[in-house]
Amino acid sequence: MHRALHGSRLVYVRGGRGHAVYGFPGAPACVPRTVDAYLTDGRLPTTDVTCDS
Repeated sequence: MHRALHGSRLVYVRGGRGHAVYGFPGAPACVPRTVDAYLTDGRLPTTDVTCDS
């Protein structure tokens, strides 16, 4: 799906489980930082983001 959505960005948690981490306790700090930047300012990262769990 990510490839089909041109211009989208993927936030991937290496070693994570499941497909939802935003808003969950213990999520790596880069997840809410990346998502919040998009939700508040419409800023997408320049590339996909990989976070360590």
